Amino acid sequence: MADAPRRATVGDEPAMSSIFVAWTAFQRRQVSMAPHCGCQTVFFPVARHAGRLAKAWTYLANAWRTWRCLRSARPGVVWVQLPQVPLLWVALLYRALSRSKVSVVADCHNAQLRPPWSRFPLALSSLRRADVVLVHNQAMLAQARALGWPMDHLRVLEDVPPVGKAQAPNGTARRLIARAKPWVVFPGSFAADEPIGEILAAARLAPEICFILTGRIETARRHGHVLDDLPANVVLPGFLPVDAFDDLLREADAVLGLTKVEGIQLSVCNEALGFGRPLVTSDTRLLREMFGAAAVLVDTASPASIAQGCRAALADAGRRSALSVALGQQRLAAWTCDQLAEVQRLLR
Repeated sequence: MADAPRRATVGDEPAMSSIFVAWTAFQRRQVSMAPHCGCQTVFFPVARHAGRLAKAWTYLANAWRTWRCLRSARPGVVWVQLPQVPLLWVALLYRALSRSKVSVVADCHNAQLRPPWSRFPLALSSLRRADVVLVHNQAMLAQARALGWPMDHLRVLEDVPPVGKAQAPNGTARRLIARAKPWVVFPGSFAADEPIGEILAAARLAPEICFILTGRIETARRHGHVLDDLPANVVLPGFLPVDAFDDLLREADAVLGLTKVEGIQLSVCNEALGFGRPLVTSDTRLLREMFGAAAVLVDTASPASIAQGCRAALADAGRRSALSVALGQQRLAAWTCDQLAEVQRLLR
């Protein structure tokens, strides 16, 4: 756990000071949003898979660091990523004790709508005190309504593509991964919803493709993913620093984003658009609506479908890359003019 926050400031100095705090090592969502929202992003990592006592101590330490950060920056708008709910408490306390007007935006990832976080003490009453509450897609909006969330200031703000990332690789990924191309990159986290077994089976069906799966290996074991006897064409580089991860996306001949669960908006899909890479993703209703104009859609449960989809994306890479760039620009324009504009209206 770091002693100081990780900051990423993007864009010109905003007219209204705004800060986005997350208790995690890194999140593409807010970094991509920052230049459009005028935010400075601050990350306070939380120890993964720690015991309850250790995690409680981490939350207390991060709460103090967040408080000091807010008191120093004195932002007029505080965005917080949920989970974790205690981070929202710090933002609400800062607003209550501030001498000037402060708005609090609770940016709720899907986990906030599921136990244990949906049942966390004071979660619902805290959300009702925020000025704006965000979910990431229409499916989550329906779940929030069913949970009794405050609909008068609840809005959808989807992930925004990190446009302008389609640049030449700088060699970082090549130094880490000495494998022949083509590369299909799966930027995952070995979460429970990821079809790791199906991807490994797909790799066995497509030995001419190098499959690169990022993420912490200890998380894979925690969620029951079996990584024994890996196919020879699979690489597990672990959790990568941001600069190495970005270069890996630039090097990718195709980007693979898969989930077993309907309603999950995969950030990797927007990353593929922003980096101008051919996209292969799950044929769920949500992902089809959001990314079907550019992506090759596959059956997540079928290794043969995944292998066939990767081959199709690689065979048509030039056109698929152009489709990703075009859809990224379209999504950015719609996101800015509609969803972000509505959030800004509420803040005003």
